[in-house]
Amino acid sequence: MLRIRLSRTGAKKQPSYRIVVTDVEAKRDGRIVERIGYYNPRTEPTEYRIEEDRALYWLSVGAQPSDPVKRLLDKQGTMERLSRLRKGEDADVLVAEYMGVEIEQEAGVAAVETAVAEAVLTLDEEE
Repeated sequence: MLRIRLSRTGAKKQPSYRIVVTDVEAKRDGRIVERIGYYNPRTEPTEYRIEEDRALYWLSVGAQPSDPVKRLLDKQGTMERLSRLRKGEDADVLVAEYMGVEIEQEAGVAAVETAVAEAVLTLDEEE
């Protein structure tokens, strides 16, 4: 069974975390399947970023989030979008909603993917 949880990084008494998908029996900082985000509790306000499309994918195939990750996903709105995904909404539209991209209802899949890709490039340039 897969689990989405925190993996500790950072120096002694200066923790920061990676949000990773791993097997439940793997060690905390052991072998991972995929890294999908980060969380830094030492900044004010706390800083975190979770790749929405990858989180929705792993949650849809049965990965279970740990309690701290579940709180972060709730804060981000991913758990609400997961329930909408399970009801039949398109994943690309949900990710575009998270990115803040306006999409027309009649837009094709290619238009959605282009809009999401542009939003991701904009976010990467800001960092």
